[in-house]
Amino acid sequence: MSTIRDQEFLRLLKKDIDYFERTVECFEDMIPRLSAPLQDQWRLQAQTRRNFVMDLEILLDKTKATIGASLGRERNESALEATRC
Repeated sequence: MSTIRDQEFLRLLKKDIDYFERTVECFEDMIPRLSAPLQDQWRLQAQTRRNFVMDLEILLDKTKATIGASLGRERNESALEATRC
């Protein structure tokens, strides 16, 4: 992937994470207004969404690390080629 596409992917992933965080907060705000059986279901769903957000954040961190390592290798290879010439 190109650096521009990587940056765009990271930006969109961060946007998705922010969206899911806000959505979970909205669900949690609604819970007190719901009946008891629905409250349990909403809590379970909110927890699932929080877990999903955490998974996305882990994916984002790993992607950043991978891209950073890839860019570092490209720079090292470029520097090595420059010294060979």
